[in-house]
Amino acid sequence: MTTPPCVSGSWQLELRDDGRLDFVTTDGIRHEDVDIRRGFPFSAPRKGVAVVSAAGHEIVWIESLDAVEPSIRAVIERVLAEREFMPVISRIQAVSEGRPAEWSVVTDRGSHRFTIAHPDDVSRQADGGMILTDTDGIRYQIPATAAHDPRNRRLLDRAL
Repeated sequence: MTTPPCVSGSWQLELRDDGRLDFVTTDGIRHEDVDIRRGFPFSAPRKGVAVVSAAGHEIVWIESLDAVEPSIRAVIERVLAEREFMPVISRIQAVSEGRPAEWSVVTDRGSHRFTIAHPDDVSRQADGGMILTDTDGIRYQIPATAAHDPRNRRLLDRAL
């Protein structure tokens, strides 16, 4: 059983009950277990999104999520949100000096402690926010509003 298909002009997406996604052309050609990938996940997350076959071949390139029908955009955003686990940091409690740096933060998923090995593990975003990648490969987002908070800014300046 699948949810009703989301149609976009010449193709549709079907989200199955098992959470997998199928792509169907208007000719009825079905591509099962497709994946959604962002072309520019940090610099332009809403631009350049690809629907990729299970074999890794691009089926459709979407220039902007804002340009697709709301039903398709909702499915794509849901799939991406489920796959892209990224806690959002609202407050930095402490950052140790030296390398590697121990971070203590409050996120939208609770308090966390993690280690950042090198300043290169911090990516600045165009909107003024940041993405941190800890030594376990988990990414944390600091939105621009939190990055510019005076207390957080002092700790960030000291850590970077």
